[in-house]
Amino acid sequence: MKLYDTAVRDYVQVNPPARVDMYVCGITPYDAAHLGHIFTFMTYDLLQRRLEDRGHEVRLVRNITDVDEPIYARAKTLGIPYTELACQEVASFRTTMDKLGFKRPYAEPSASEYITHMADTVQELVERGFGYRVDNDIYFDTSRFPEFGALSGFSRHLQMGLAAMRGGDPKRAGKRQPLDFLLWKGIDDATDPARWETPLGMGRPGWHIECSVMASELLDVPFFIHGGGADLIFPHHSAEVAQSFGMGHAELAQHWMHVYPMLSDGEKMSKSLGNLVFAKDLLNDYEPAVIRLALMHYHHRIGGEWQPELLKEAEQLLHAFRIASTKASRQHAELLLERVRSALDDDLNTLEVIDAMQAFIAENIEKPSEPSTRGSDLIAQTLDLLGLAG
Repeated sequence: MKLYDTAVRDYVQVNPPARVDMYVCGITPYDAAHLGHIFTFMTYDLLQRRLEDRGHEVRLVRNITDVDEPIYARAKTLGIPYTELACQEVASFRTTMDKLGFKRPYAEPSASEYITHMADTVQELVERGFGYRVDNDIYFDTSRFPEFGALSGFSRHLQMGLAAMRGGDPKRAGKRQPLDFLLWKGIDDATDPARWETPLGMGRPGWHIECSVMASELLDVPFFIHGGGADLIFPHHSAEVAQSFGMGHAELAQHWMHVYPMLSDGEKMSKSLGNLVFAKDLLNDYEPAVIRLALMHYHHRIGGEWQPELLKEAEQLLHAFRIASTKASRQHAELLLERVRSALDDDLNTLEVIDAMQAFIAENIEKPSEPSTRGSDLIAQTLDLLGLAG
């Protein structure tokens, strides 16, 4: 199996152990899951399915970031407690994922469940000399980790811009380095909806420390693969690497894998831009396999502009595939499964999967209409491998 490893910026031959531990950054539950989320999580669902198909046990951890500023802002706008909003959206997300046939993760921790662990880790980083205070807040001193940002390969100029865009504060007075990032936010305001009493004082963890702690609590470090959206490469995943080093780990993950965004109107799907396509809405009109098949027209390392017409194409493809499946010989079914496995082993090449399905249809759909079960078990295996069996 070959995958593109972000850290080395190249395709690499991976040699998964008998048990593959994988951590994937999940949702911030302040709105419904959109196609960008589904595209990302489908990538790791396909990877898990192929690994299990190869005989590996997979422990996939996908977190819920329910301690984050967007939730508080959204809940305030709606006039409800942020905990109520998070609970509603997590339930909606899980329902959508189940309907789309996603395998349930080994664990799905919420950040709010690990506040004590996060505070203890921040305290440890301070004691090790990696953290320092600015007023009531605590920052990670990136000068103690000269390789900070190496995961991304980005220039310092770009890192500065991305830090400012993605929740950082490079211009804050009192910081030792502009790219030093928040570990703990001290909060004196008694009306703040999310603050906890810890040895660090009243406050809440920074975003980056949340994933570092949940991953290290639930998986053995270093684990095999760390994944998420490509927008997390910097600063989020770069910060995780630095924090892991500060906690005494030579590396957090052996391989880093990222999914590029699904676009709408030329921009990444996001609530702030109002260009979201919600999966729950599509499920009103299309069966789950159609939605998944439409998304397989995009490669995970490219992403691209969402084309709604792909849903109709996927619907037609799936219908034709089902007809062809009733006529295919066992030899054709074996060839299809072999091609699909080979495509997934090639950096999850879903475009090749589509080609394999189209070739299978072309070879079988015009055969005499005589139902055959000679290759039905292999067809079922192929559909299950792609998450299309539901």
